[in-house]
Amino acid sequence: MQLVGYFILTFVVLALLRIPIPFSAGLAGVICMASVGIPYSILPAKMFGNIDSFAYLAIPAFIYAGDVMSLGGITSALVTWIRALCGRAKGAVGSTAVIASALFGTISGSSVATVSAIGGMMLPEMVKNGYDKKYATALIAASGFLGILIPPSIPGVVYALAVGQSVADVWLATMVPGVLLTILYCIFNRIFYAKQEKQIEGDFNTKIYLEGISKSSPRGLVALLMPLIIFVGVYGGIMTPTEAGAVAVLYGLIAGWIIYPLIFKDKSGEGLIAVTKKSAVTAAGIMMLIATAAVPSAMFTYAGTATAVTDWLFSITQNKYLFLLMVNLVLIVVGMFMETNTAILLLAPILAPAAVAYGVDPIHFAAIMLLNLEIGMITPPFACNIFVACKMSGLTMDKILSPILQFIAVCIPVLLATTYIPQLALIFVK
Repeated sequence: MQLVGYFILTFVVLALLRIPIPFSAGLAGVICMASVGIPYSILPAKMFGNIDSFAYLAIPAFIYAGDVMSLGGITSALVTWIRALCGRAKGAVGSTAVIASALFGTISGSSVATVSAIGGMMLPEMVKNGYDKKYATALIAASGFLGILIPPSIPGVVYALAVGQSVADVWLATMVPGVLLTILYCIFNRIFYAKQEKQIEGDFNTKIYLEGISKSSPRGLVALLMPLIIFVGVYGGIMTPTEAGAVAVLYGLIAGWIIYPLIFKDKSGEGLIAVTKKSAVTAAGIMMLIATAAVPSAMFTYAGTATAVTDWLFSITQNKYLFLLMVNLVLIVVGMFMETNTAILLLAPILAPAAVAYGVDPIHFAAIMLLNLEIGMITPPFACNIFVACKMSGLTMDKILSPILQFIAVCIPVLLATTYIPQLALIFVK
C-alpha cells in the first residue's frame, strides 16, 4: 500500500506542476519503480505492448467518426428533432437540452464536447424561454456526461480492455443508469423548473405538431443511426468493436460529407482536413495515455499491488456493501480531479480484482466505476463540465452551486441503486 501512496502523491505533484497527465502518470511510475528496484528495461516492451492491440483501434476510429459527424450540422439536427418531439409540454426546452445531451454524447464520446456543443445552442434558448441562467448552466453541465454512459462509449471500451471484459457487456451495463438518469433529469426539470418556461400562446394543433416531427425526423434519425448501427453490430456479434469503429467512420463520412451538406443543405463548420487533424491529436493523446499507463501498471504488477490492496481492504472490512460504499466515495473524488479514461486505466486494474474478491461482478463494477467518475465531472470544486458550462454562460462556479448540487442529489439514488442492485446494471447482459 505504501507504493500506491507514493505513486498517488508523486502523480498529484507532477500534475499540479502542469505536466500533461500521460507524462505525469508515466513519470510517477518510473520514479516509484526506482524505489522498489524494478528494472527499467521492461518499460519499452510494456509501453508498446499496451497499445499493440487490434482492439484499441476502435478508440481513434470512434473519435474520428464523431468529429466527422459533427461536420454536417448534427447538433442542430438533434436539437431541432427533439424539440419537435417534446412539443409544447411544460419543461420542453429543458427536456430538449437533457435528451439532446444524452444522444449527442453517444456520438461525440466526450462529456466536455457535449457541454460545449449542446450548451452553445441550448443555453441561449433556455434563457430566452424564461429559465434562470444559473439553473440553465447547471443543467447543461450535469447533462454532459449522460451520453458517455449510453453506448457506444469510449470509456466503456477502455474499461473493457483494461480488465479483459466484453465491450458489449460493459456498454449494456452502463446504459441502464445513463437512460435512467436522463429520464429523472427530465422529470426533475418538469416538476421544479417548468414553471419558469414561457408557454406558447394559442391552442395546440395536432397537425402542426406532427408536421414538425415529420419535417425534422429525417435529419435527426440520420444522426442517431450511427450509434444504433454500432451497438446492434457489436452486441449482435456481427462485428468486433474495432470493425464497428471502421463502419462508424465510413458512416460518418457519408453523413457528414454527403447526406447533411448535399441532401439537407447543412453547411459544415470545418473542412475534413481540419477535423482529421483535430481527431488525430485527440486520439494521439489517448493512445499516449494508454502507453504511459503501462508504466504504473507494470510497477503495480511486479509489486503485487492488486493483491496487496485487496488484502488491505479485507483487513478493514469483509463486508461487500461497505467495500462498495468506500469505492464510491473514492471514485467520486477521483472523478473530480482526473479525466475519466485516465482514472480507468490507473485504477481499474487495481480495483476490479478487489471487487471480484468481494463477489462483485466485473461488468457490474464497470457501471459503478463509470457512473462515479462521471458524477465526479460535475462535483465541485473541481469539475471539468462545470468549468466549461460556466465559461459559456459567463457565470462563476459559486453562482450555480445550488442547482448543480440538486442534480447531484438526483444522481445519488441512481448511483446507490446501481451499486447495491446488480440486476439493474446486468439486466440486459447475456
